[in-house]
Amino acid sequence: MGILAVIVFTIIFIVALVGIVVPVVPGVPLAAVGALLAGWMTGFEELGLTPLLIVAGLAVLSQVVEVLSSWVGAKYYGAGRPGLWGGVIGSLLGIIFFPPFGFLFGALVGAVAFEMLAGRKLEDAWRAGVGAFIGTLGGAVAKVFILIAIGVVVYPRII
Repeated sequence: MGILAVIVFTIIFIVALVGIVVPVVPGVPLAAVGALLAGWMTGFEELGLTPLLIVAGLAVLSQVVEVLSSWVGAKYYGAGRPGLWGGVIGSLLGIIFFPPFGFLFGALVGAVAFEMLAGRKLEDAWRAGVGAFIGTLGGAVAKVFILIAIGVVVYPRII
């Protein structure tokens, strides 16, 4: 059953990696579910309560980082409420129309467009868009590291 747990967790882990750039796949939370499943498959002998709580905490952290990173990036670069919403909407549209990395450029274009619609100058709108782009990219990179941390917690216990 241990080998099967490794295979199942690895498949879910790979799908979770894809989920970092494809918003419809819940990425890191999916890896947490995979860890729980691997723990169950091995009888929770090695992958027990403490490691699973660590994995759950990392999954929650990834969601907080995802939300805060784009917001902080855009806000730091001067985005207002329209730019923040534009970055989110643009990110979602970008991934739909230009997968897999359209979410990054969508955040930039969305923030710029919404800031301009709100009456801001192109220079200020562009600055807000760059902030949304940098924040979104930073959030994705942080989620990769969080996912790696989950792998570091899980794999030694199930191999």
